[in-house]
Amino acid sequence: MSFSCRTLRGVMLTAAIMLSPVRTFAGPAPLLMQEAVTLALQRDSVLQQLAADKQSVAAQATAAGQLPDPKLSAGIVNLPTNSFAVGRDSMTMQVIGVSQDFPAGHTRALSETRGRQLAEAVQAQIAERRRDVARQVREAWLQMYYATHALALVQSSEAAFRQLAGIAKAHYENGSGTQQEWLRARLELANLKERELDLQNAAQTARAALARWLGDEIAAQPLPDTLPVLPAPPSYVDILNALPSHPLAEADNAQIAAAQTNVDIAEQAYQPVWGVDLSYGRRPGGDVAGPFTNMFSAMVSVSLPLFTGRRQDKTVDAARAQASASIDARDNQLRELKRDLDENWARWRQLRELQSLYDQTVLPDSSADVTAGFDAYRNGGGDFFELVRTQVDELDAHMRRLKIETGLGSVKAELMYLAGESS
Repeated sequence: MSFSCRTLRGVMLTAAIMLSPVRTFAGPAPLLMQEAVTLALQRDSVLQQLAADKQSVAAQATAAGQLPDPKLSAGIVNLPTNSFAVGRDSMTMQVIGVSQDFPAGHTRALSETRGRQLAEAVQAQIAERRRDVARQVREAWLQMYYATHALALVQSSEAAFRQLAGIAKAHYENGSGTQQEWLRARLELANLKERELDLQNAAQTARAALARWLGDEIAAQPLPDTLPVLPAPPSYVDILNALPSHPLAEADNAQIAAAQTNVDIAEQAYQPVWGVDLSYGRRPGGDVAGPFTNMFSAMVSVSLPLFTGRRQDKTVDAARAQASASIDARDNQLRELKRDLDENWARWRQLRELQSLYDQTVLPDSSADVTAGFDAYRNGGGDFFELVRTQVDELDAHMRRLKIETGLGSVKAELMYLAGESS
């Protein structure tokens, strides 16, 4: 048994159409990847939060560099208890004074420096967040691109397999075909339906991920027919050399600098805290010699950091331990970044080789295999099951090629996160 020439031509035409590039028609403007990234950066509340944090830390840094507020005192001293009369005893005074403390050593300047360093750490966090948002949005966009375009491939393929199933059933009913051929065609059609349902779920998941960044209305826009051309990453060595200036490492460096400044602040506690107290005393009343003379006082106070073993020493030890921990955290972060680079660079090279393999060999050979299968079956020398297998293989090849293409985009997004983007 063989198909008629007209039937075979119809199935082959359907198969060719199903694997042609997916094209959209007039409708809402497609959501471009870079447009999605730009909108996500504008809408990201974490970036707004970090900007407010930086403003707060910078303001606190300025405040930390100022002298403590002076103190005003007022009262009565040497009031006699036998009469509580203000002007009777020459020792009684109405006193008003002001005092000012001066923190130990360079505590104020160092505290302001530490605040600026912490603000630099927040600025680095802002830069890292921008890279991370761009990476996540690109990944979500690519996942939705794969799901929607793979879904279109599968839905288009159903038409060809539905024709095969109908023809197989007709031949089975008129006795020129077998029940197994009809059942195999139905099974492949059911498998395509299962793929379709899985891809619909994947598309909804990817759209929900985009909606998290862009909102439901924008995420519902269709995507363009073709992938954007992301810039090729720099060389492995260039990216590796750029890792120490990655925003995550820069944030750690700023934290290290702040921790080391904190050690310097702790060491200032070995120096005394100075204070100045100025007061003016009015002595009401007088005696036979005349009114009592008013008094002026000037006092200087100084702390005595004599017993430092369980206070200053421990504070300095704690600050040094925190600085050491910050350095270890930075070194670990750099190792993590290098691991990400090694993994993504290996994946980048593999996907490029696979892309070349599919473009030069797999896709042309799978298309030729389908054509040869149709020709053989039409001439009575082919097998129905082999014909179905070649159709499935060609669909699988095109879907894998689409997966490779979107995978390359994902790896580029990861490498752009590591290397940064040229402005």
